[in-house]
Amino acid sequence: MALRQKLTAQALLLWRFLGFFQPPALRLLHAVAAVLVILQFCTKLFGFGYGHVVLGLILCWAGFALVVWSLKTRGLRHYFPYLWGDAEQLKKDLAQLRGGKRILAPRPKGLATVVQGLGLGALSMSLLSGLWMYVAWTHGNPAPAAAVVHGIFVWLLLGYVLGHGGMALAHFAFWKKNAARK
Repeated sequence: MALRQKLTAQALLLWRFLGFFQPPALRLLHAVAAVLVILQFCTKLFGFGYGHVVLGLILCWAGFALVVWSLKTRGLRHYFPYLWGDAEQLKKDLAQLRGGKRILAPRPKGLATVVQGLGLGALSMSLLSGLWMYVAWTHGNPAPAAAVVHGIFVWLLLGYVLGHGGMALAHFAFWKKNAARK
């Protein structure tokens, strides 16, 4: 089988796997936002300034839509239960990790959803600070403070993307391995 066919087959399997957690429209929005975030890192890294701005404005629509949809669908308590003093599931998940379990099933108010909440926060703050920079730039003010704040949140978002993406791929590999045994 050619490499292209193998990659297509893996992408389709990943799409099916993500379907266990998200309806198709949210899955598509999630994928679009993820691709745009990765492209944003690439445009900045390779110095495509205008492309970074244009993609950033498009990402604002997709990113904010993803954040609003996620929060509207599940609510703040789903992603930030500790703000209400509810850390029971989070404690259970951390105990399982300490007990040697390497892969945890995502549960409401658990470790995976708390981490997703942090990602939604990092995405929101990256988008807001990027908009701040854009508005300042269009008004002839370079806004160095906005650039510093944006840089901090972008690095947090990069860490989140690597961690979240890595864990998603680990869960996917674990699911594929179990599915192949059945």
